[in-house]
Amino acid sequence: MFRKASILFLFIIFAGLFNSGHTYSQDKWWKNKKYRNESTRAKYDLCKKTFKDISYGFLYNNVNYMTPYFQTQVYLNISSTDKGYYSSAQAEQILINFMDYFTVKNFKYTRSSRFNTYAFVNGTYTYMIGSGKRNLDVAISLKYYGNKWYIDQISIN
Repeated sequence: MFRKASILFLFIIFAGLFNSGHTYSQDKWWKNKKYRNESTRAKYDLCKKTFKDISYGFLYNNVNYMTPYFQTQVYLNISSTDKGYYSSAQAEQILINFMDYFTVKNFKYTRSSRFNTYAFVNGTYTYMIGSGKRNLDVAISLKYYGNKWYIDQISIN
């Protein structure tokens, strides 16, 4: 009985350490800052949420996480083949095709920067090819207007 309780206790501690480390590593791309007022803090919290939703779209191979942030036109530079401004419907299809071809293994942001009406992140899109993994560099920028952050461009190379 004591042995089972000890094993369970160690498992709970290990799981807690693993989860807290994973959460920290996923958010270290976003540097928390002090803001002058509550509305500015809310604006940048919305920016972080927008970037997180976009990352979920890549992680879960589901463009529906991204489409709420599309403008009428989105600039895409996807693996140097699809480059230019596309309607939101075209951008959606290009991203679906990309994610279907390059099966994601992992997606993470490495750094970010934000300004009054503009924000961007850099990251890595890891995909499987054969029995190996390959990485693509990702850059995503957002524009802010009308109290919402919109995808300005996505570059994956």
